[in-house]
Amino acid sequence: MENKELQKKELDILNDVPFVFELEYNKEKVIQKKKFFGLITTNKTIHEKVKEEFKIYPLRLSTMDRMAKYQIELYLDKSKFEKENKDVDTFNEMKLVAVNNAEAMASIVTIAVLGADYSEKKFQKLKKVLYDNLTPYKLELITNEILSYSSLANFLNSTVTMSTKTTISPNEVE
Repeated sequence: MENKELQKKELDILNDVPFVFELEYNKEKVIQKKKFFGLITTNKTIHEKVKEEFKIYPLRLSTMDRMAKYQIELYLDKSKFEKENKDVDTFNEMKLVAVNNAEAMASIVTIAVLGADYSEKKFQKLKKVLYDNLTPYKLELITNEILSYSSLANFLNSTVTMSTKTTISPNEVE
């Protein structure tokens, strides 16, 4: 990326500009039909294609804490993908990595989209929508964007800088 693009991206994070992605999926909708001159109603479930826009705002510390629960579940054994290891079927191993990590990544994206306040029911519903409809590539792309929005590197650098700058410096007593 160009230097100006990186600066713009950093300013967007600082100014709470959300990361936006769209997802097209089939949503269940219940329609009531009236029969026998409107005396009896029946419910019919239909599926309609919906295009929904999701926004991820720069993350707050409480949201990052909730995401950490799923981030520690992400695992990749790099030794299986090294050139020296010819015993492993790389394609099948890659599919296993995707399957094992997709649910945790979908949980991370769900938490980032919902933000601070949500119910477990709402969490599970959105997680299922994201898990069932995002491609592995798009899921990984969004997860990486979330990690950049968490701005942990800047937070750590600021903490290190603040810890070294004090108004007084203690003198050793002889």
